[in-house]
Amino acid sequence: SRKLNNEVKKRGGGFSKLCALSPQLQEFIGVTELARTEVVKQLWAYIREKDLQDPNNRRNIVCDERLRALFGVDTINMFQMNKALSKHIWPLDSDDVISVKSTPKEKQRKQERTEDLDEPTRKEKRQKGGKSGFLAPLQLSDALIKFLGTGESALPRSDVIKRMWDYIKEKNLQDPSDKRRIICDEKLKELFDVDTFNGFTVTKLLVVHFLKT
Repeated sequence: SRKLNNEVKKRGGGFSKLCALSPQLQEFIGVTELARTEVVKQLWAYIREKDLQDPNNRRNIVCDERLRALFGVDTINMFQMNKALSKHIWPLDSDDVISVKSTPKEKQRKQERTEDLDEPTRKEKRQKGGKSGFLAPLQLSDALIKFLGTGESALPRSDVIKRMWDYIKEKNLQDPSDKRRIICDEKLKELFDVDTFNGFTVTKLLVVHFLKT
């Protein structure tokens, strides 16, 4: 019905719908929620910036340390990457997922959209210079500088997220009964002013510690 269609549009659907990201993908990109299209776009920005495409076959990606941590392989082609991302991208609310039997035309359109995700756009290929959003250094608050303890006053958001998760794992702060729940030690309590938080909200908690310049 028209009402249902309008509701779906409001929510955002398909590849443009906001999704929850796995802890590994959070570490890589530096946010907890992102549309699948944006995840793919940022991955390709990283791949091109680090020049990780195999010169003999541009469809193959030679993984650096960060991509290996994400995908668990040394090399991956663009089609495998799209499939591998599925386990790192989850619906924010399973109630929003509506199973509909696709018609052949819809399946074709879906396939075309998937192929569009795999291939970097011409516009993106033309972009040169400058760091992508999740690689650009951001000014850190005094509290975050103190927490990290390295003296660095500016870091990319993705690096901060990675270090945050490294700290959480090193200190074994994940709730054994629910790994998504983080039980703060004194340092995290001082930084975030909470006793516990959901792992998906770490980026939101960090927002106040990234200063606008």
